[in-house]
Amino acid sequence: MSSPASARVETASLAGMALGVGAYTLFAVHDAMIKGVITALPAPQILFVRGMVIVLLCLAISRGTVVRDLWQSRNRTLILGRGLMTLAAWVMYYSSGRELQLAEMTTLYYVAPVLTTVLAVIFLKEQLTLARIGGAAIGFFGIVVAANPTGFTIGWPVIMVLGAALFWAVAMILMRTISKSDRTIVQVFAQNLIHVVLMGVVALPFWQGMELREIVLCVAAGLIGGLAQYMLVESARAVPASVLGTVEYGALIWSFVFGYLFWAEVPPTTVYVGAFLVVAAGLTLALSEHRNRREIVDTP
Repeated sequence: MSSPASARVETASLAGMALGVGAYTLFAVHDAMIKGVITALPAPQILFVRGMVIVLLCLAISRGTVVRDLWQSRNRTLILGRGLMTLAAWVMYYSSGRELQLAEMTTLYYVAPVLTTVLAVIFLKEQLTLARIGGAAIGFFGIVVAANPTGFTIGWPVIMVLGAALFWAVAMILMRTISKSDRTIVQVFAQNLIHVVLMGVVALPFWQGMELREIVLCVAAGLIGGLAQYMLVESARAVPASVLGTVEYGALIWSFVFGYLFWAEVPPTTVYVGAFLVVAAGLTLALSEHRNRREIVDTP
């Protein structure tokens, strides 16, 4: 018999949250690699190469069965929609990298977890606990502190990042829905197949020659990005979208680390204060979810 607590709130497993943290950490590495080539290559070409690497990897691992599973899926429309949403998000996000620092890009983008939380309540009917609301609020406040918004000038790069955040939030809701019935590798394959087809149409007629360094970074971004996507979908199976969105804040710290290591972008003091708040929000949420899950298990 289910307990009243389990009927009210779907809890998140710590393993699922750990997968989410790992996925977003890999995405931070992936974003740093993309930023390393975005000034030399157009975003559609980068996404085409990265997507091709992931598609070929999925075909090899599944021995081609992902094609059959995708064709037989009842969620083909949702999968197509998610692929288009993530494609729009990444094109807008990476294109802004020509003008913004990595930390600026990531900070602006992190309005997405707040949007995900709101959309999860509206479309997935997820219940919000005080810890989830508090985690999202503290994490977002930490982002604002770290960003020092007075240093931003509103322009097309900023607008593109905010648009990317909206598309990504919608894609997260679709992923949560699809993950209940379709294999993870099918989702990863389908998403990147869409990217390859659409970006191929745009990029191939205007293809630019690539140096060895650029090829290596794009291929590596494909391998790391593919693994990150797989871990993210697996996390979505065990973690409500409202929780997974808050977990996403943890990747902010890596953006500042990589920005300093690779581009000598020195963060101000406010960054450390904001990062502390982000970590505190994540730890508070993790402890709350663990306590709620244990209470449900222990309830007869």
